[in-house]
Amino acid sequence: MLRKKREKKGVVAEAMTQIVTFQVGREEFGLDIGVITEALRPLRITPLPHMPRFIEGVINLRGMIIPVVDLRKRFGLTDIQSDPRKSRMIITRGALRGGGGGSEDLLGLVVDSVHEVLMLPARQIEAAPEAATGDRADFIAGVAKVTDRLVIVLDIGRILSGAERAEMAETSDVHT
Repeated sequence: MLRKKREKKGVVAEAMTQIVTFQVGREEFGLDIGVITEALRPLRITPLPHMPRFIEGVINLRGMIIPVVDLRKRFGLTDIQSDPRKSRMIITRGALRGGGGGSEDLLGLVVDSVHEVLMLPARQIEAAPEAATGDRADFIAGVAKVTDRLVIVLDIGRILSGAERAEMAETSDVHT
C-alpha cells in the first residue's frame, strides 16, 4: 500500500509502503499489508494427496476452504529448527488468481513468527539483486533496508509458479 506524505511548501511528497514482517528460518521477510487479511495461530490442516511437498493442505477458516503453503519448505529451510509455540499462519489474498478478493483467492502461509508492521519510504526498498531472481526466486520483490537489518520483501503473486497456482485453484474449486 503506497501512501504519500502531504505536500507542504518546499517539501516533496514521498511514497510510503507498509510491510508486515515475519520470520522464516533465520531470515526476516515482509509482505505488503494490503495483501494480508489476518495473522493467526495455525489451524488444523487437512493434507491433500499428490500436492508438492511445500503445500501442506487446506484449512477451514469460518467456512472458507483455504490452501496452505509452508514457507519454510517452499524456501528450502527445513533443516532449521523453530519454536512451534511461536508459529503463525498468515492469510493472504492475490496469490492464486491475481487479487479477485473472494475466498477462492486466499492462501495461508505458515511462518515461524510474525514481527511488526513497518512504514517505509519506497526508496528504502531496492529491487531484488540479480542473483536472487529467476525461476527459483522470482517471488522476491525487493530488499528493504531497515536500520541495521535487511527484510526480504515478497511478491505474493509469485509465491507459487503459474502451474502451482493453477493446481491450487483446481484444488480450491474441488473443496469449496
